Amino acid sequence: MPAEARPEQRVVYLRDRDDGQRMKDVVYVHPPSYKGAEFPNPAGLPRPVVAGLPFPWVTPMGTSGPLFREVERVKAELCRRLWGCQVCGNDLDTTAWVALERPEEGSPVITSSAIHRTCLRLAVRHCPVLGNAANGYTFTEVFEDDIATAAGEHNHERAPKARWYLRPVAETSQPDRPRAFLSLPQVLDGS
Repeated sequence: MPAEARPEQRVVYLRDRDDGQRMKDVVYVHPPSYKGAEFPNPAGLPRPVVAGLPFPWVTPMGTSGPLFREVERVKAELCRRLWGCQVCGNDLDTTAWVALERPEEGSPVITSSAIHRTCLRLAVRHCPVLGNAANGYTFTEVFEDDIATAAGEHNHERAPKARWYLRPVAETSQPDRPRAFLSLPQVLDGS
């Protein structure tokens, strides 16, 4: 049973949806409104726009507005476990995209979960972290088994307790395929 909700919060239940989206019975607490009104954040595209920015599915809404630097951990975990997109919340295709610290196998994955190619372009255009070329992030297309979770230390109090990393292609279900690493300009150009 979830912890008691504070008066300014409500308990939200994610269930399998009528439109075929895979959502499990997960319970979490979410702030109830934005500017005094209920704020729906359903899965899908186009994303709702708040304060001129697209509102990612895993981003929490605080009582004073979006918490763009935060991630709803339950939604992010749901995306990781069920192969869903952190930006739109829909199921991913056979392949998806992740951002990496370095362009190499074994590199830590810095996105909370994988992302559709279209959603990745949206994210790098609007996210000051992913879209900052000075961070040196690289992007790669992955299959679900390309990503592995490793228990370990994390450097930030809001980071997930387990880190993701890019499994070497030789250890995946398709060990003979080439792996490409794209730069930020290549993602923005649609290369």
